[in-house]
Amino acid sequence: MKIFFNSVTELKDFLREPRNNSIATLLFITVFLIIGPLLPGVSWFSLGDFSLDMVNFFHTVMIPFLFLLLIFSSELLNLMPFERKLVNLSTYPILLLTALGMVLFYPASTQTADYVIQATRDVWMLILALFFFISLLILPFRDRERFRKTWGAYFLILVGTISVGIASIMGMIYEYGSLFGFSSLSWFNDDVTAWGGLNTFLGNVLTSHSHQMLPAVMAGIVALAALCFGYDKLPTVKRSVVNLGLIIAVIGVISMSYLYFISSFGTYTIPAIFTSGTGGMNGLALDDSQTGIVGIGALVSIIGLYYALSTRRSDKLLQASEMFTWIATMAVMIVVGYSIEFNETYYGFGSSGVPPNGGAGYLYDMAFTDGHLLFAFFLMPLLAGIILVFIHFVKEQDNAKKIVSLFAGSGITIGGLGVLVYTMTLSWYVEAIGLALIIVSILIMTITFTMNFSGKSMTSAKKIVPEK
Repeated sequence: MKIFFNSVTELKDFLREPRNNSIATLLFITVFLIIGPLLPGVSWFSLGDFSLDMVNFFHTVMIPFLFLLLIFSSELLNLMPFERKLVNLSTYPILLLTALGMVLFYPASTQTADYVIQATRDVWMLILALFFFISLLILPFRDRERFRKTWGAYFLILVGTISVGIASIMGMIYEYGSLFGFSSLSWFNDDVTAWGGLNTFLGNVLTSHSHQMLPAVMAGIVALAALCFGYDKLPTVKRSVVNLGLIIAVIGVISMSYLYFISSFGTYTIPAIFTSGTGGMNGLALDDSQTGIVGIGALVSIIGLYYALSTRRSDKLLQASEMFTWIATMAVMIVVGYSIEFNETYYGFGSSGVPPNGGAGYLYDMAFTDGHLLFAFFLMPLLAGIILVFIHFVKEQDNAKKIVSLFAGSGITIGGLGVLVYTMTLSWYVEAIGLALIIVSILIMTITFTMNFSGKSMTSAKKIVPEK
């Protein structure tokens, strides 16, 4: 990547180049993944839900990741030039605000500045998402033939964008309410009181934000993968199978989003289904069943996408690794997660006590909470999205792609089994090995992408420099 520029025009071209901005964002993500364990209060393996320090670190990585998906999606879908330009020119401001948010998070004297910095970044991201959504609405009219073949992917990206936007607003409402309350907003404060009071409302909206965001993002990644693999070129029957799976995921995203909305802004309590045991403690939470539908749709789409895999071995291995992230996520969430939910008289919702208030195996429930957040809600979406960016921009580098596939596949396998081991034994070492291998695969993709594009940029620069 070039550091010095000969003119303002050259600088503008650099800042508008999606590959440059993808590299910058990937480097940012990779650096924080590597230094994460060194940051104050950031403990990857701590029983139970993420601590506040871990939540801040999680957002420091995942918000730039969402931004990376915006860059990639805008290019892949060939959205309106204005939207693409706006997204690309936002790269360095978003990364700077995120880095400042991490730095200012720790000192007590800079907390107010931190709130302002992170809120500015979040609002900026929301505005970008709005322009992205508007461009999506226009897309079918700009390319009707492509829409006719890939309508399943289109609708899944559309509803996924809406769901992510709603989840983002929920997160911002939670932050505002936890810092300032809603007493100054009398029109809204009356509703909050009617919904159970401030603490109840904040708890509900936080749960909805955290549970809705990542399934919606993963749904969008599945749709982007279908487009990236070129499923529009498949024969009609196989393409229809992919579209069927994507529409199943659409249904899951809509129903999931609706449940989280009415459970936050209202008095609706999400029930459990297929209950059993003391006080009906065992049973599958209805929202988990709907997020499961999103994953089922992804698995159905794999049946058709198998025939869209590249004939080039290195690309095929990477594409297979992409789909393996979906399978592994479903295995952890359904095989392990559902098993716990149907045995909560033992696990007890992560709290000690006597059923229905708690269970003897609550520590194992807490281990699963931490383990599946790290694997299914953190590194699996991250890996799945970065693989797609890598496939899209890096067309060569066969050896690097094979190495990435080896590390990614090994990390997914060991990490997924590690969640099970962690849940059963409270030992997190196996999962840690798997997650380390996944991070190594991301590091290799980042280095390869950077060196590959930098080399081409230098070659291009030499061609246009006149000889003396």
